[in-house]
Amino acid sequence: MKRFFVLLLSFGFSILNAQVPDGYKIQSIPLPRGSVSVLGLCHKPDGTLAICTWEGEVWERKGEIWTKFAENLMEPNGIHYDPKEEVYYVAQKPELTRLVDLNKDGVCDRYECISDAFGISGEYHEYHYGPVVDSLGRKYASLNLAARGEFTVPDGKPFGKGGGNMSYNAPWRGWVYRSDRKGHFQPLASGFRSPCGIGMSPQDELFITDNQGDWVADCALYHVREGNFYGHPASLPARPDFSKDKVLSLSAKDFEKIRTPPAVWLIRETIANSPGSPIWDTTEGKFGPFEGQMFIGDQRQSNYFRSGVEKVSGEYQGWCVDFLRGLDSGPVKMSFDGKGRLWSAQVGRGWFSKGGKRTAIQYVEWDGKTTPFAIHSASLTKTGFEVKFTQRIGRKTTPKITSWSYHYYSTYGSPPIDPKELKIKNYQLSKDRKTVTFDVPLQPGKVYAIEFSEQKNTEAKLLDYSTIYYTLNSLRPAKEPRTGRNVGWSLAGSSWNRNDKARPTPPVVMPLPLEKCTLPTPKNATTLDASQWTNADWKFDKKGVMPRGKGNNLTKQSYGDARIHLEFRFDPSDNPEWKGQLYGNSGIFLMSGYELQVVNSFQNPTFADGTCGSIYGQHPPRVNASRKPGEWQTYDILMKAPVFSNKGKVEKPMRVTVFHNGILIHDDAWIYGEVGGPYKKHGKRPLMIQDHKGTGVSFRNLWIIPDLKYEKSLDSFRNLYPKPDNSSI
Repeated sequence: MKRFFVLLLSFGFSILNAQVPDGYKIQSIPLPRGSVSVLGLCHKPDGTLAICTWEGEVWERKGEIWTKFAENLMEPNGIHYDPKEEVYYVAQKPELTRLVDLNKDGVCDRYECISDAFGISGEYHEYHYGPVVDSLGRKYASLNLAARGEFTVPDGKPFGKGGGNMSYNAPWRGWVYRSDRKGHFQPLASGFRSPCGIGMSPQDELFITDNQGDWVADCALYHVREGNFYGHPASLPARPDFSKDKVLSLSAKDFEKIRTPPAVWLIRETIANSPGSPIWDTTEGKFGPFEGQMFIGDQRQSNYFRSGVEKVSGEYQGWCVDFLRGLDSGPVKMSFDGKGRLWSAQVGRGWFSKGGKRTAIQYVEWDGKTTPFAIHSASLTKTGFEVKFTQRIGRKTTPKITSWSYHYYSTYGSPPIDPKELKIKNYQLSKDRKTVTFDVPLQPGKVYAIEFSEQKNTEAKLLDYSTIYYTLNSLRPAKEPRTGRNVGWSLAGSSWNRNDKARPTPPVVMPLPLEKCTLPTPKNATTLDASQWTNADWKFDKKGVMPRGKGNNLTKQSYGDARIHLEFRFDPSDNPEWKGQLYGNSGIFLMSGYELQVVNSFQNPTFADGTCGSIYGQHPPRVNASRKPGEWQTYDILMKAPVFSNKGKVEKPMRVTVFHNGILIHDDAWIYGEVGGPYKKHGKRPLMIQDHKGTGVSFRNLWIIPDLKYEKSLDSFRNLYPKPDNSSI
């Protein structure tokens, strides 16, 4: 009887706290037998539902029938179906795994490791979340720090109490990474604590949710940009410009200088405690009046909430508002099906969820006609806010505005700092009675709660949820900047515009000594001496040195897959006018169209994707390994030519792996397109060295091995030089 009473209380708690918008309903789905902790779900194009469970299984549901697809996995925390490959990808705890049904009988035949380049120590909380996918099919996932261990960062304790508790015990923990293909691993951004929510927007922009804890003042939504640091310093030892000793020597003020703040704070208890993965409403109106907005579930609150962002001074910031409550358990992953229904994988294992059940699968469906009365969205103006509603509002009600900020320190979470109730002025209502604007004192670094507690619509109905929260990181500038330049291709997943000056520049590391980087010419290589070039203005001297001449210089022969070695040197200059891109500029144009930048980057700042060693306009080098002007430097390049269809569409992008002065700066990187625009179908083309305005540049010891098999050569090429002690790549 006692057990029955507890279950009844749990059930009653969920029902009594349900708050579902008009026009929406929640539907529960029976679980497959033995599935007790559902952690992820996705849909195939034919409508098949797939789930993964904590217990290590993948199940498929066609119609009303469940069948087991895979088993014996280790705590998979997310699943994605790739319709092009017709395979599943799952984020097991120790690896990203590809699940293949070879004979199409509905059972996995091959478990294929795509990447296990990150580490796992075995300590509690080292979860692996994802994957999500960009428009190029590349996979992204996030890595949790450990909940205990030897390396925690305790600085910033208020009043001598508290301190960091999440620990860096294994490589790349606290990072987000990308995997372009089997064996590829590209760390993207650091500073995460427990990044259990990961989502890719329709515009190929990556977003992460993190949980409140040490160094994380409140639950948060981050826009992830390649190279950024997002706040938790325990992840920093993986960066080549940091070490554990360096991290421990710094203070919260030091980390604050390099930290990127959240795009949206997700207010603890009110909105979220353990936010899951964001998903965008791309249903074209099948899910109601919220097209393009983010929907996020929270594991503790058993709710769905909505969020939206806008760019202010080049960075995203935005709002969140509650949407629906009363789910059976705690949603962590979500998926829209072809009918526009929003499904969620829910779990209460280990952490209490208000829904009460250990696990559940549910979907939320809109009736297609009833518009709920809700706050639709909010936007920052130069003097206050604009708030939109889904229905016409009745009598004007002045909102209550409260603002506050947070501490940034190692203590678990932060209380609201300096909370203030603010007076509003110039309240205005639009002619259609769906938009209000008002002025209010604005201050960067604040969260604004905008509450319409008494607001009713024209039919005297109160709002479903009366408060929208806006995270104000930056004020709108007096003059709005122009949007980013059209680069001709999508910088998918990086979230940077071409030549973006705000993009973090690569960390500086020590190059290997020149004598270790000067390689003998292999027997199967073609020496690129004076006889191999077409521009007579580029002349070799008696020492075999070729200064930059007038006009670009192309080889007489055309090349595809190849390995290339060359050395270059910048003429020293004390002229202050010769700086940035004018200090020694040239470029190595692979197949005449894909530029590996040559420019002086020794104590000569420039934009990140124009740094020496960058794939110009696309990929900065992982590190800056430049020598001083006047000293010889080396490039070692392994390249695979792009593959095109008969119709001219690129099927397989160009791939490159590059060493600069013996340091690996690109590891099997994809090239998005040519320097000036997208791919154009071509075959073998000459190698080209660029003429460019600027101080002098010279070249020597150029050779190429043509038609080298890229995949067969990649592992040995990666080990061309010993890994330096100060580098984690």
